[in-house]
Amino acid sequence: MKIAVYGASGHVGGFVVDELRRRGIETVVVGRNAERLNGFGAEVRVAAADDHTALVAAFTGVDVVISTLPDYTGNGEGIVRAAISAGAHYVDVAGEQLFVKKIYDEYGSQAAAAGVTLATAITEAGVFGDLLADLGARRFGAVDEIVLSHIAAPGGEGSRGSMRTVFNNLEVFTSGGLSYLDGEFHTGPQPRSDSFVPPGAVEPIAVMKFPQPNVITIPRHIAVRSVEGVLAKEIFEIVGTVTEADLANAPETPGAAAAYSMVVDLYRDGKHLRGTGSGPDAYRNSAQLAVEVAVRIADGGIKPGAQSPAEMFDADEFLDALGEFGMTWSID
Repeated sequence: MKIAVYGASGHVGGFVVDELRRRGIETVVVGRNAERLNGFGAEVRVAAADDHTALVAAFTGVDVVISTLPDYTGNGEGIVRAAISAGAHYVDVAGEQLFVKKIYDEYGSQAAAAGVTLATAITEAGVFGDLLADLGARRFGAVDEIVLSHIAAPGGEGSRGSMRTVFNNLEVFTSGGLSYLDGEFHTGPQPRSDSFVPPGAVEPIAVMKFPQPNVITIPRHIAVRSVEGVLAKEIFEIVGTVTEADLANAPETPGAAAAYSMVVDLYRDGKHLRGTGSGPDAYRNSAQLAVEVAVRIADGGIKPGAQSPAEMFDADEFLDALGEFGMTWSID
């Protein structure tokens, strides 16, 4: 098995290479700057994100491409197109909702025709959100509404790449992005509910609508009337002030792990079910998830085309396997 990593010199990319090395998987690191890639002890192939010919050559002969870009909206599509052209499966750690939607809408059929599987938004939020929603819906038998919220534990730090993603997509983030209602996607900043009770809390907090990628994936495999993402209002107040100077001063590698919980609330006929997935570091866990998914795809048996986690894997089995990475989950 041979796996290529695009963006290996970034924070998440470095964790991906570490996990591949731990598993003894042959690794190819790809990027535009050879000097930044020479320290990984892996085969280096040079290709800019907008150089299709070079990218196809770099991805030829590998089983899976893992893309760990800091900005998928601006640079991500070239990696996807090249992977499909090279006949390589594709996994990314994208958090941009509109990019994720584009993978399903515009590239899924191309990948299916090429016999390639695309797995987008393979992050701690993306995987926990999709699989916990699937488990909860199966326990209910049917579900009316799903609300998704990501909670960062106190003391964690964000990377420069994360801040760049926020900065480049600020208008989408602050406008609320897409929600799903009655079979259609809708825009607008107002959530159906403007409050949320975090795990372990008694009092609700004020929230705003947030473009969670799972708003796109969940309706693919669950019959549900409403899906939306929310985030604490106080975070929006901070996000809205990010500047280029903040980006320049942000650490490329955070000094503290970013512990988190992904919360999935399901509602049906007045009943409530909550799924929670937690882990010690959103960045490292996303890298570990990307490798786990890439290895499973490379091993075969996954349907070609763009597939969500719940469409590829048995939710219980996959979630239980994440204990190896310090990740835990529950539904109650």
